[in-house]
Order: sequence, then C-alpha cells, then structure tokens
Amino acid sequence: MKTTSTATPLHEPTEAEIQHTAFRLWMEGGCRDGVELDNWFAARELLRHHHGRPTGHANRHGAMAPVHALTVGE
Repeated sequence: MKTTSTATPLHEPTEAEIQHTAFRLWMEGGCRDGVELDNWFAARELLRHHHGRPTGHANRHGAMAPVHALTVGE
C-alpha cells in the first residue's frame, strides 16, 4: 500500500524578508562596506533556520551534511 505524506511545505524566505534581515545584520555589524553578499547569505540562512527549513545539503543517502556557522562582521 502506498502512503502519502501530509507534511506541510517548508517556507522559503521572500526577497523582502532577506533584504530586511540583511540590512539589520549590516547595521548590527557597524555598517561596513563590502559585506553585502555575506549579510545576504547569512540573512537567508537565519530565516530558513527560523522557519524550520534544513540548511544543509542531503548526500546521496539522504543524510544532511553539517552546516558551518556563518559569522557576520568579522
């Protein structure tokens, strides 16, 4: 017998959410130049984590690879 999953789809952060969070990270990091991309990726991962989405990548056996901590403003 085939069963179907009733899991709800995972939330992907919107561009507006990422922009807002990246701006907040930039402000908290002292408004430094040249960290925009780092802040963007950090914001996206923070939002994904906040919404319960796995941030690692599954290997060929389906296991999640570890995610290295993102540091902002270093």
